[in-house]
Amino acid sequence: TVQEATNLQVFKTYSSKRLTINDDDTEHEGDDWTTSGDGVAKEVLFVPISGDAANVIKIRLKIDGSYGDYITILFDDLPLTINGLAIEQVAVQSSGGASTSELIEVISFH
Repeated sequence: TVQEATNLQVFKTYSSKRLTINDDDTEHEGDDWTTSGDGVAKEVLFVPISGDAANVIKIRLKIDGSYGDYITILFDDLPLTINGLAIEQVAVQSSGGASTSELIEVISFH
């Protein structure tokens, strides 16, 4: 039915980017999906590849042209899925010392 089609989450495309995040509180931006041609992301998945489980990960979402506040989690709490928003871009940073860096896969569904 029409209602079922409306309720079904359908994605036209997806993109994936691997971010290496150093433990120096430097923010690392992913691709700007609005300028890359993908359009806004309806869902974003953050997948841990490697890193220190105790390190703090900070994620910011760019919505409607500006970044919001940080979402703070531990690396060990990944994977994380964010949906229900029109996300243009993400920025991620890590803090926990200079000894390690985290590798995170950011998968966006458009």
